[in-house]
Amino acid sequence: MSYAGAVWHAVQDDLYRNSEPTAKIRTSDSINSATSQENRELLSHLDIFDDYFLSQCFYFSRRCLAFISDCIKARIQKDVFRSDSDATPVEAMTLAALYFYAHGFLPRKITDALGLEHASASDAVNTVSKVLEDMSTDFITFPATYDARMGVAQGFKYISGIPNVVGVLGSLHVHVKPSPSEEHLFLNRRGYHSVMVQIISDVDGNLLSVEQCCPGGTGEQAVWESSSIFQEFNRLQHGQSWVLGGKGLSKAKHVLSPLESSRLKTNATRHFNNAHFQVWKSTQHVFGSLKTRFRCLQSLGSVVADNLKPVARIVNACCVLHNIAKKFSEPLPSKLVLEHFHPDPEMSQEKQENFADIDEAIEDMIEMCFEKSGPEEQLGIKNTEDTEKRHNQNDQNSHFSES
Repeated sequence: MSYAGAVWHAVQDDLYRNSEPTAKIRTSDSINSATSQENRELLSHLDIFDDYFLSQCFYFSRRCLAFISDCIKARIQKDVFRSDSDATPVEAMTLAALYFYAHGFLPRKITDALGLEHASASDAVNTVSKVLEDMSTDFITFPATYDARMGVAQGFKYISGIPNVVGVLGSLHVHVKPSPSEEHLFLNRRGYHSVMVQIISDVDGNLLSVEQCCPGGTGEQAVWESSSIFQEFNRLQHGQSWVLGGKGLSKAKHVLSPLESSRLKTNATRHFNNAHFQVWKSTQHVFGSLKTRFRCLQSLGSVVADNLKPVARIVNACCVLHNIAKKFSEPLPSKLVLEHFHPDPEMSQEKQENFADIDEAIEDMIEMCFEKSGPEEQLGIKNTEDTEKRHNQNDQNSHFSES
């Protein structure tokens, strides 16, 4: 995974700076009853609340919360997201937003505990979401150099045998409630109304690219071909590499999709499709992890087609936090629920004929990499297990202990 070096050096500094554990034995209730408002204003909320309260409310450890809060505080202090007259504590705003992301709502008891006016809590969430979205270029980065691309591609080749893959391309769908006049725009192939966000992830589930929030009924290929990352591939900015996608992108440029059933005539083509599927399944883990940690992504409420910025901002903020959580090895708050996908239809033969050159290159690659694969090749057994281990490494102990 290629991250902005300065950002992750800051993470490392934070880890060393806070290497001594902080003993917290007080609960939020005891603090509310025993500490005066004046004293509480002098303390950080992370000093007031105990570890269990923090993990249950925000789904992050104290150390990770401190890092997130420091990043947002530093950005707000030098940026223009709020006026100088706004004296709302940044840490309280950050925690309010994190609670909303984690649970999908923000109750009065939480805003009271954070010392925020409940009526202004939505403004706090909006401000923090803007800041996190602005930080996406620091935390969500596509491998920009040859060595970085080869590092990512090597991970994909190890688990699948497919060379030169630098990411898995998928569409995250989030439930929304459009107006009756716009329901047809948001109705996706899975049968519900959604907004769709294009996401590219690496073999470990880190997000490499997030963009193009649009109504769920939009075609995936149209979204891909209008995206900034597609333009980068078109300019050969990422060399002779692929992103791996599903059948809905079967003839999109720079996307490696499974072969149509009519072309599965040899062992090599069948082995390739099996390997492709094992990698493609990783999007279920990535999107499932996002919706498990950030329950706001299970439904984002009312939307209008010509103003998707509010919901896009929240999705982008959660994606930034996902990568931070991955870097800190934060466990999921509950058992991972895999995202369910409906199969995409295959393209018509007429459209397939327009891509003879691409098809020939793919066939050459399949013959070179999969012709010698046998039915019991460890490609389909050992490497599948490795894929599962990579994506489940934070899930085995994902429930927070109540002890």
